Amino acid sequence: MITKLHYVFLKLVNYVVKSDKLQRKLEKLGYMLAMQRYRNQGAEIGENTIIIDTKLSSSSKGDQFFIGRGCTITGATLLGHDASPTLFINELVVHQESYKKGSRLSYRAPIRIGDNVFVGWGAIILPGVKIGNNCVIGAGSVVTRDVPDGMVAAGNPARVIKTTEEYIKAYRVTLEKEPGRF
Repeated sequence: MITKLHYVFLKLVNYVVKSDKLQRKLEKLGYMLAMQRYRNQGAEIGENTIIIDTKLSSSSKGDQFFIGRGCTITGATLLGHDASPTLFINELVVHQESYKKGSRLSYRAPIRIGDNVFVGWGAIILPGVKIGNNCVIGAGSVVTRDVPDGMVAAGNPARVIKTTEEYIKAYRVTLEKEPGRF
């Protein structure tokens, strides 16, 4: 397995040598390192998924994220737990000293994202949410409940605004009329 140190070394070599072959290898290794970082945070990630600048919550009990194949997730936040009940339910406070590891019990539920899903920049997905296959989640959305297969959801809180088919049709028209925008 490639380590970050190997990656940095190869980047330095490529800076000096300027090889297209080495550049392609670096791109692949960089992708693999990024996906491994997300896996180390509790994510199961399907093939051909791209995750860019996304934050996965973590807790001492371990949060879970199941992300399907062919997804693109950009600049989003996936919150696998919610610690807010500890403010109001005394039984959830394990230690009065908040600095102690595991001092508060959090509600936790896995986040499940289907295959072929796009999650836009700044979206927040809350614990226990399931996003179906072939969905689009708009930038800046706060997803508080499940999104069925084949839907586009946006807003705060996110709600279904159209089908993915309608979304595709609109972009096909734009592609035909203004191909330079793509």
